[in-house]
Amino acid sequence: VAQFAAEKAIDLGARVIKIEAKGGENLRRRSVVGGAALPFAMLNSNKTFATLNLKTERGRELLRAMVKKGDVLVENFRPGTLEGWGMSPQELHQLNPGLVMLRISGYGQTGPYRDLPGFGAIGEAMGGLRHLTGEPGRVPVRVGMSIGDTLAALHGTIGVLTALYHRKVNG
Repeated sequence: VAQFAAEKAIDLGARVIKIEAKGGENLRRRSVVGGAALPFAMLNSNKTFATLNLKTERGRELLRAMVKKGDVLVENFRPGTLEGWGMSPQELHQLNPGLVMLRISGYGQTGPYRDLPGFGAIGEAMGGLRHLTGEPGRVPVRVGMSIGDTLAALHGTIGVLTALYHRKVNG
């Protein structure tokens, strides 16, 4: 069963629905000040939230219904997860030919490391950034923010905006 927030959040003209697992993401419980999880509030302002169990057919049916009406789907599962649920890009584009999909994973959808778990800190290390932030003979130091996650999000946003513009210009 999908549980939608009562308010209809709009930001820059878009209604963003974030689908979370039951209980929500762990960022909801970090850096809580005065009852508010500040990083979560900053990164999720003006979003509507839904919980779907995509491991069930009912959850997948609800997502497919959302895809039919949506413009963009952003997912960050391990490669092959959507395909395993019968929701490959090809299948989703049959429901909505104009759908723009952004797929963010640790090592891409097809590379030799595609099946390995990945997150920002690993990407920073693999890309050499962590090597640059430390002092000789000491452990590399984390950059003051999650730069790997932030760069992935920003470049993903640029790609989505470009695809939406292309779709609008070229029909």
